[in-house]
Order: sequence, then structure tokens, then C-alpha cells
Amino acid sequence: MISVIISGHGDFATALKGSSGMIFGDQDNLIAVPFLKGEGTQTLQEKYKQVLEGIPEENEVLFLVDIFGGTPYNAAAPYIVHNQRIDMASGVNLPILLEVLSMREYVPLKEMLNKLKKVNEEGFQVCSEHLEKIKESNQVLEGDLL
Repeated sequence: MISVIISGHGDFATALKGSSGMIFGDQDNLIAVPFLKGEGTQTLQEKYKQVLEGIPEENEVLFLVDIFGGTPYNAAAPYIVHNQRIDMASGVNLPILLEVLSMREYVPLKEMLNKLKKVNEEGFQVCSEHLEKIKESNQVLEGDLL
């Protein structure tokens, strides 16, 4: 099992966890750690430490943070350097979190991270590009695009 720690600026982590709960229901070993206004790196590292102490030793741990190089990322990095069962990915969004929740019981952490790179690439779509492809392929008349 992979325990998941979501973190980001403001209430991002809490909201993301709540949104995933609407789709997957409440999940064990899914922890939101918000980085609130007025807090610093040291405070966030303490929050992470407390959460990590409650995670079973046999679990791998995945930090999902909002911004590469932001405070939530930087605060988690020392835990990853010293522990091979912990890793982190930045740029988390709801599709990524849902993929993690669907795979975390049967896919090892490193394999999951490789799969997530592709999911993120496929998940970012531009509507106008799809409409243009449809027009070019003459699959439907322009009035039937929407």
C-alpha cells in the first residue's frame, strides 16, 4: 500500500482530498497537509514529520505537491533524500490523485510514478485543438461539433 500525503499552498490539499472523496469516497492513508499563510518551511516539515510517524513502516509514501520548488516541495525533499520508500511528484491535480488512488494498492511506487507522467500528459487537453482535428477529418459538420 502506498500512503499519500497531499500538500500545497493554502487550502489546496484539503480541497483536493475532499474532491477525491466525492468520487472515491473517504480513503485510508490519504492525508492532506495544508501550507497556510504565515507558516514557514520548518513548520511544514514538523507537520510532515508528525504525519510520517503515523504511517506504517511497510507502506511506501508518495508526497503529491502543487508546485515544483515551492515550500511544500522543499519541506518534503529532506525526507525523500534519506528514505527510499518515500518519493514526491509535483503538479498534482484531481486526475492525478484519482489515478494514484486507483493504483496504490497493487502498483509499486516507482512504477506508479512512471505511469503518472503519461496520465498527466494525456490529461491536459485543449478543446480547440480537438475541434480542429474533427473539422480537418470531416467526421462531422461544423454545426455538429458541440
